[in-house]
Amino acid sequence: MHDLQTASAIPSIPHSPLPPPSPSPVGLGPKPLPNPPPAFLLRFGMGLRRTLLRLADLVTPAHIAMMDRSLGLVYTSMISVVARLGIVDLLESSPQSAEQLARQTGLHVDAVLRVLRALVSVGIFRRLPDGRFANNRLSRALKGGRLDRMREWVTYFGSQSNIAAWNDLERTVRTGHNAFERVFGMDVWQWFDGHPDEREMFAQAMMGITVADAPVIATLYPFHELRTVCDVGGGRGTLMSELLVRHPHLRGMLVDGEGVLESARELLARRGVSDRVELCPGSFFESVPEGADAYLLKSVLHDWDDARCKTILTTVRRAMKPGQRLLLVELLAPRHDNDKVAAFLDVHMMMVCSNGRERSVEELHALLRATGFEAARLFPYPTTNVIEAVAVE
Repeated sequence: MHDLQTASAIPSIPHSPLPPPSPSPVGLGPKPLPNPPPAFLLRFGMGLRRTLLRLADLVTPAHIAMMDRSLGLVYTSMISVVARLGIVDLLESSPQSAEQLARQTGLHVDAVLRVLRALVSVGIFRRLPDGRFANNRLSRALKGGRLDRMREWVTYFGSQSNIAAWNDLERTVRTGHNAFERVFGMDVWQWFDGHPDEREMFAQAMMGITVADAPVIATLYPFHELRTVCDVGGGRGTLMSELLVRHPHLRGMLVDGEGVLESARELLARRGVSDRVELCPGSFFESVPEGADAYLLKSVLHDWDDARCKTILTTVRRAMKPGQRLLLVELLAPRHDNDKVAAFLDVHMMMVCSNGRERSVEELHALLRATGFEAARLFPYPTTNVIEAVAVE
């Protein structure tokens, strides 16, 4: 069905592995995470940034603006490399020259100098008058151990497998078929099974997103109306733990693979909520436990095509009684909207995940109607949304 190119055709490029990350983000304890900024303030900041960038384009010759856009792969690769190699952490104690950095890392002096100089030119790192390099606000986002896991995020996007899939964009545009499966002969989840370092890096990157989203979800939806929430595909429990920390009356059920749940124990214990969470090994393609007031799927449906989304929703619906609630947490991408983050991640879902997509609220409602649900309330926020549905007969 697909024109397969085997993974052996992709040149093997040795990467320095990331230092082993801790199973749970540094700083996650019994206290709630910081509250999210007010929605109006975040919308203003994001809108202001878009407006300023567009204004800059208006006063810049079009060919220069387009040249800058075409360097996106260069930016991604350089940022990913300095993150992977820990350059930011080395600069945290004091500014250093390219020679000093190369001596500590075994890298090539001239190459280090040229990469850091290029990043300085786009506002990442500072270069002092004496030629040494120093961190700045943007580069510090790539430090190890941060709650947002930005180091892991940029390293994932610059990984060899991800870049190889994106290099096959033209055939996806011609056929509509997923690039990752075509290039590697397997889906990204099977690839991760054979490449545990990449799987861990991806898991950490997704945990960083959840750390940012969890306070939003916990304050956006009226969880006081519920007693028990089942987080289906909830990973290591980052979101579940935040819900329980902020809502002491709640009890939780966490559904995922046995290995993932085993790694969730430390985080749940660290946050002081272990005694309020039932760990339930399972798969949203097979079965989930009964007995919750509400079932939650965060950033699950966008990974999959419509057929498999219907399988997932049908599996969850089998565990539910009429009137019980389903909470979908998704980034909405209306067909006629030009939101940059949603639009770009939508193409990434098409290229790398299992023919997934960022959907509009109407598209999600259609999936819900087809699987035994009736759409109810919508709780929007600039970076994520909670779509509520009710199980029907």
